[in-house]
Amino acid sequence: MADRPESERAARGPRQAGRAVRDQATAQRVFGERIELDGVTIIPVAAVRRCKCNPGGEENGKGGSCNSARPVGLVLIQGGRVEWKPTLDLSRVALIAAVTLGLLALRRR
Repeated sequence: MADRPESERAARGPRQAGRAVRDQATAQRVFGERIELDGVTIIPVAAVRRCKCNPGGEENGKGGSCNSARPVGLVLIQGGRVEWKPTLDLSRVALIAAVTLGLLALRRR
């Protein structure tokens, strides 16, 4: 099996490095810092959404990126057992209830 040309290896280096940095940043954002409390290890978990956008309508063509994170739960580790505790997002529950009531009101007409 022949080695790849040096120019191809050089071109792939920055792309692979950029991908590795993005993957690491996402992983660090999803799992929060570990907390030790009374023999229980608590790890907060968040859902991260990334998007590319052009903030402020910049004319120079440079885009930006935006990130949003919302808590989704906790990982609890105690005595060799791992347990998942989901969080309840009240704003999401309220939105679902409002949409459901709105659809029911439209259906009754």
